[in-house]
Amino acid sequence: MNATRIMFTLVATAAFAVLPTAAVAGGVEVSKSPPIWTFDAPPPTGKTKLLRTNHGLGAMFRTTGLTPGNVVTLWIMFFDNPEACTTPGACNPAVDIGRPGVRFDFHYAGARIVRRHRTIVLGYLPVGEMSTSGWAEMAEIGLAPPFFATPLTNPRGAQVTLAIHDHGPAQRGRTLYEQLTSYLGGCELPFLGDAGGFAQSAADLPANPGECSTIQLAFHNP
Repeated sequence: MNATRIMFTLVATAAFAVLPTAAVAGGVEVSKSPPIWTFDAPPPTGKTKLLRTNHGLGAMFRTTGLTPGNVVTLWIMFFDNPEACTTPGACNPAVDIGRPGVRFDFHYAGARIVRRHRTIVLGYLPVGEMSTSGWAEMAEIGLAPPFFATPLTNPRGAQVTLAIHDHGPAQRGRTLYEQLTSYLGGCELPFLGDAGGFAQSAADLPANPGECSTIQLAFHNP
């Protein structure tokens, strides 16, 4: 983690503690949204916050129900130009991913090993960053066309979804590092769940090494 990311995370932590929903203070906008499972189940207890500045997006995802001992990563999914979606300003991933001009991507923001019933994951995505692109990582092994990879350029206007991706039980050494820093780290393909790797029931929650799926979401419209 570089110095800029560390500094922003510290500032974001303080801001999340004091700013109300949709607050605007000193050029910072903060929104709040509850987490949900990717399948039909009672929602977890918790809340998420998204901090928007001209320089990037900060995120806090506080939730329950994650498996102790598993590695989870936080991903910022965004439509950088939601006005280009089929319904302008209200993008539908089922029809708008890949639509010209919408500039969809999902980027790594943070990670942790689950220790307790309640889990908090903090993360940050700066404007212009490309090394954290999930599309780029998948394209490297032929799972996604490279033209999808795109940086965040519109932090105040992007339609954002925060996502928790579960990498299964924490491993050791290089595998643990990859679990904590990438989308595919520690994962055997295909992911559990649907074709996009989103859990469709509790049976798709990773329990064994190599099992991975995206399990919780939170929505933040501009």
